[in-house]
Amino acid sequence: MDRLDRTFREPGKKLIIYLTAGYPSPGADEELAHCAIEAGADILELGFPFSDPVADGPLIQEASRVALENGMSLRGTLALAGRIRKRKDTPLILMGYVNPVYRMGYGTFSQRAADEGVDGIIVPDLPMEESGPLKGDLHRAGISLIPMAAPTTPPARVERLLSSGSGFLYLVSMTGLTGDAIASSADWKPVAASARDMGKLPVCLGFGIRHGRDAAEVVGDVNGVVVGSAVTRVIMEAGSPDAALRSVDELIRELASAVNSG
Repeated sequence: MDRLDRTFREPGKKLIIYLTAGYPSPGADEELAHCAIEAGADILELGFPFSDPVADGPLIQEASRVALENGMSLRGTLALAGRIRKRKDTPLILMGYVNPVYRMGYGTFSQRAADEGVDGIIVPDLPMEESGPLKGDLHRAGISLIPMAAPTTPPARVERLLSSGSGFLYLVSMTGLTGDAIASSADWKPVAASARDMGKLPVCLGFGIRHGRDAAEVVGDVNGVVVGSAVTRVIMEAGSPDAALRSVDELIRELASAVNSG
């Protein structure tokens, strides 16, 4: 939590990069994580794979499927975070669905995450109204439960999300899935403006940001951007592990340059 707060207090907009733990293979995921940080990721988001990733589009669904076949799990993702933490002080957040966390036990998960140096978690299928038990255990462990909002979220609910959550507000750019093209109508902008005016949490925009041009177009209205499917795509399209590292490095440097100019 302190690392997240410190990062957002520093000048400039932030780039959050999502990678699926266990994809494309154990070991390669760790190399890609360090590559992402060195290329300019201000915050690293590790997805723990799940068999029914309801908020994710085809790219991350496929990455999750492969990761599960590779034997990746929530425990494995926590261990991966711990190995990254030993080498990097970059904020680490986890993203995944509530079932594996509930099965591990909220208290056990929170303590293990703290032990491995995790700073926050995003749980898309856990409504704010049902989040109290997990939020309490996370808070005691010093970990943020990061809230999510959409273009359709009413202002009163946005305010409640900002008051109950911590770390930052993850604002979804559309009523769609990860990997969809970003909405040209920019329905998310009034929500972003309202949330930033409330001043309780930084606001970061995700879903649909594919390259530097997209990042440059949106970053002026938010505190940071989240990119996942675009990174997953270049990993999938790479012909070898070395090619994947080169492609990820190139894309993240392009994104970081756009975000830093915003």
